[in-house]
Amino acid sequence: MSMDPAVSLEDLERRRRRASSARKASQTPQPPPQLATDSEAMAVINEIFNPRLKLPESTGHYTLPEELTADDHVSPQDLDIAKLAELKEVFTLFDTDCDGLISKDDLRFTYTALGNEPNEQLLEQMMSEAQEPLDYEAFVQLMCRRTIELDPEEVLLEAWSKWDDHGTGMIDERKIYEELTNYGDKMTISEAKEALSHAPMAKPKTLEEPPMIDYPAFCRMLGGMRKRKNK
Repeated sequence: MSMDPAVSLEDLERRRRRASSARKASQTPQPPPQLATDSEAMAVINEIFNPRLKLPESTGHYTLPEELTADDHVSPQDLDIAKLAELKEVFTLFDTDCDGLISKDDLRFTYTALGNEPNEQLLEQMMSEAQEPLDYEAFVQLMCRRTIELDPEEVLLEAWSKWDDHGTGMIDERKIYEELTNYGDKMTISEAKEALSHAPMAKPKTLEEPPMIDYPAFCRMLGGMRKRKNK
């Protein structure tokens, strides 16, 4: 092997050292990525097992919608889409003959299927409150009028969340009883129990955990049909 006379031995030695250094650098194991601190790790674990409730953004002071009469029409844009989906399921349940209309016979059959004795006077009263024919659209309008005094779900959710210090979607039942019977328009203990008698309870995670109200589910039960209206 002949050597280029233009390249000195010193140049060859420098090249060899550079190549050797580059080879060693490529073979050096890289340090593992920095692990999260204990606080960051606990935050991740807590988010998995106790996710924070995503609350609707407040867009201003809430005002009750204007009162409706039987001749008034509510625009679908003013209604909560989730409530509309629920109403569709209810309408399908009542429309027992699947003709797209709810008749007195449909109501009678539904009451009987649910184990209740149908009252003819009550059935007549229910039918008289609705526009005829009682199709899905008329059913929605009827329910809007019947729930006009109920606050929208997101308004209730925003109010109840003030007692939820950690954003878990749960509130200690004892804390609510204390608030209802000691502050504002004070309730008696029996009134407070009646007000919370149908409140869904969250499944306890430990035997020591106190009874906790699942208030997002409670707000879904209590919320009216129409969306929030702001000033």
